[in-house]
Amino acid sequence: MPYESKFAALAHPLRQKILTSLGDAPKSVRELTDDFSLSQPAISQHLKVLREAGLIEGQTHGAKNIYAPRPESLGDLRRYIEQHWAAILQSLDDDEEDTKDEH
Repeated sequence: MPYESKFAALAHPLRQKILTSLGDAPKSVRELTDDFSLSQPAISQHLKVLREAGLIEGQTHGAKNIYAPRPESLGDLRRYIEQHWAAILQSLDDDEEDTKDEH
């Protein structure tokens, strides 16, 4: 499944919160440790998972790495979900029509 690593990365509630926080503004590890009151190694591990899944990217600015969402990766994930969501809604509509026909 091409999106398996993205869904796995987003399965953790803290990584969802980190991604949301980065969506507000790009941030350094230090800023994220302050936001979430976690250690630098803990935040770095979560960032690594998000980065390996292709959901965020980091750029070096001086001595800091600044992290931000990768809009193209998130857009791909959104299109994937919307495609399946449309099929689910159609299935529900079909089930409703079948129920109406039975009565």
